[in-house]
Parts: sequence; structure tokens; C-alpha cells
Amino acid sequence: MVRTLTSPPEGKTGNSFTRFFDRMDRALTPAFGGSPAVDDRPEDPTPIAARPCPLCGHAMGEHRIDHSTPNSMLECPTADRLPERAIDTPLNELGMPTDR
Repeated sequence: MVRTLTSPPEGKTGNSFTRFFDRMDRALTPAFGGSPAVDDRPEDPTPIAARPCPLCGHAMGEHRIDHSTPNSMLECPTADRLPERAIDTPLNELGMPTDR
């Protein structure tokens, strides 16, 4: 009798504990599911490979990305770098510009 009360209903697998969390996953996935990947500049029709590098100004298609280490490295085709932008806002304790 106890076995029939604790066994899953026909066509169901798992116990009541796992079924509870399956129901919770199905209920919460629409609210907390992952967001779709989007381009950060959707209005720019230029392909990503043709866009300029923020470090050197060359096209991103000319660069090599090294994935051999846990931290990916961007290798620019030149040693030249763009000049840094002038920062006219105050800096926080970490040296980053603060937003007013």
C-alpha cells in the first residue's frame, strides 16, 4: 500500500521531490530564462569583421583571437594604438570615471 502511494503516477518518472522541481523549472523558465544574444549596435549594418578595433583602429577581421588559454587574447595586427580619450569626469577610488 505504501509503495503504491509513493510511486509516481502512470507515465511519470522520478519521485515527488524531482517532479516538484521539474514543475518549478517549467513555471520559472519563462520569467528567468536566458536572454537572447543581440548585437550591441543593431543600427550599424557593417559586418563585425569590418568594424574598427577599439585598440588599434584596424578592421576586426585582421585580428587573431587566441583561445589557447582560459583568458582569450586579442592579437592586433600592428603595435600602433589609438590615443586614449581625455577623461573630463572625476575618478573613483579604482581610477574609473564616475557617472554623475
